[in-house]
Formats: sequence, C-alpha cells, structure tokens
Amino acid sequence: MMEPFDENNGFLPPDIIDENVDKREEKMMTWIGHLSELRTRLLKVAGFFLIALFAVYPFSQKVLNVLMLPLAHAMKAEGGSNRLIHLSLACFCAVILTFPFFLFQFWQFLKPALYPDERRSVKRVLCVAPLLFACGGVFVFFAVMPAAFAFLLGFQSLTQIDNALPVVLEAKLSEYLSFITHLVLAFGLGFQFPVFLFVLVKTGLCSMDGLKKARRYIIVAVFVFAAVVTPPDVISQIALALPLLGLYEATLLILKNETKNA
Repeated sequence: MMEPFDENNGFLPPDIIDENVDKREEKMMTWIGHLSELRTRLLKVAGFFLIALFAVYPFSQKVLNVLMLPLAHAMKAEGGSNRLIHLSLACFCAVILTFPFFLFQFWQFLKPALYPDERRSVKRVLCVAPLLFACGGVFVFFAVMPAAFAFLLGFQSLTQIDNALPVVLEAKLSEYLSFITHLVLAFGLGFQFPVFLFVLVKTGLCSMDGLKKARRYIIVAVFVFAAVVTPPDVISQIALALPLLGLYEATLLILKNETKNA
C-alpha cells in the first residue's frame, strides 16, 4: 500500500503517521535522531578501524608467520614447494581489533530502546560475542585448515609415473592469505549466530516459538550462508554449517531455560 502523502512533509514512514500534527513532528524528530545517532556510531567505528590499521601495520610480518603455520606443517608432512609471495595483513588485523569496539557502539545505540531486564540479558550475550568470534578463528586454524590442506595436498604427485608430469602445489601468498583470512572472518562472523538470535528474541523482534517453527528454513539458510561466505570447497562449507546448526540448537535451549527461570 502506498504511504499517505502529506503536502508539507511528503511521504512519511508508517511509524510516524499520526492524526495529531504535534505528535507526528515529535516522532519525526525521534526517527531522525535515531538515524543521526547511528551515523555517529558508525563514524566512530570507522575512525577506530583506521587507528587500528596504522597501529598493526608494523606487525604484519609477525602475523604472517603465524598464519603460515597450517600450510607450512601440511607441506612439511606431504613434501613440495614452500614458495610464497608477500602481502600485508594490516587490514585483516584491524578488522579483528575493531570488532569489539563495534559491539560496544552497537550496545550504546541499542541500550536506550531496552527495558532494564532486557539490557542485562543483551549485555551478557554481547560480552560473549568476541569470545565466539575467537572460537570461530581457533576452529579454522586448528581444525578446518589442516583438514583442507591435507585434502588439497593429497592431489600432489611429486614423482614422475609413466612419463607423466608431477603435480605440485605452488601456493601464492596472496591466494593463501585470501583463503585463510576469508575463512577466519567467515567463521568468526558465523559464530555470532547465537548472539543475533538472542538479540532478536530479547528485543521482541522474534519469539522462541517462531525460531522453532522456522527450523527447516533456518537449516537451509545456514547452508546457503556457509556456501556464500566460504571458499568454493565442500570441506569448509560443511565445517561452518554444522557448528552453526549446533549453536542454533544450543541457543534455543538457553532461551528455554531462561524462560523457565523467569
């Protein structure tokens, strides 16, 4: 349906249409105030990101040495070339450092709209969000990457058989870093799924019964999300989708227990 047209204000959002002009103007100012507050928070996050970017740039090589460990170990076990091409990791490190600050700004923006009991619940779950991000990165580093490299290096053929050319993995650092940083960010953000669900329920945007009824659609959405945000290999896609489904079920249990204890 077309939104009502006002000769003075033009088309107005549905939540600020009111027969009383004074109330409508008050709601318009509130709506504009929310947008202004959101812009301020986003500008602060962008500024923090730039500061973090310049701060971590000198340490990029040390981060590179750490991120190379999964590939180095896999190549050492399988044999082959270790030639790599350098690429800076400062932007990747700045994103990770900015994530907690982004959560803090999100909390400051959301807090005025919550009741005291909702504030306590949402605050607790937002405090857990950086830990979940770290768990996603650790899971990639120690579980997903070794399995993926073992699978890829299994296609190597370092010796000539029947006059066939040997098949050797020649890893470019740009491609390798794109692969691992992409996975770390994908799993880190994916592991925020419980936080997202918890905030939806606590703010009243969704009910626990609604989450249960939407289970089949959520399962499909999780696999689609995993296919989109991970590189095009089955191992990483399944490795992301299965933990997310586990986190979804765990979130439902936590919400159910909180409802009983309330």
